Amino acid sequence: MQTRLTTKELIAASFMELAAQKPIDKITVREVAANCAITTVTFYNHFRDKYDLIVWSYAQNTLKIMRKIGADGYRWQNALWDWARYFSEERGFLLNALRHTSGHDSFLTHMQKINIDLLTAEVKKRLGTKPLTPALEGAIRLYCYGLSCLCFDWLTAETPLPPDDFAKILFDSLPPPIAGYLG
Repeated sequence: MQTRLTTKELIAASFMELAAQKPIDKITVREVAANCAITTVTFYNHFRDKYDLIVWSYAQNTLKIMRKIGADGYRWQNALWDWARYFSEERGFLLNALRHTSGHDSFLTHMQKINIDLLTAEVKKRLGTKPLTPALEGAIRLYCYGLSCLCFDWLTAETPLPPDDFAKILFDSLPPPIAGYLG
């Protein structure tokens, strides 16, 4: 049995299809809507704009990976492997998003925020009721900022490392204050 896409997923798939053909900053909401046979009103019922759609799509894919942590021996290192594979599989789209968004709508900025929020939530699960210390918050932010920039470098490399090798670098570069919570 084939799974039906939600309207949001349908819109995202339409956008991804268009993004494979041209720069994101050249794609209009009208084109996205027409490509998946909906109205622009329907688009705006689900997303503020195309940048909101990009962020939602990335967040959904990253959250899907993060939700597996703790189940059946799945750990942070496994999440990094899956995340690197996702980046490798969606390389064209992610490069398009990184290169053709800027300012308030910069995908890099949103990616960093999503990563910080998800990593913070993961560390908080391990802390229980104890609050994050400023040092721990700083380590999470530093790691996520560096991770985002490394991903951009990796994606733009002419001959990027295989995803598993890249994931190992990301795992090995965990700052000591957070490594104990994610190892």
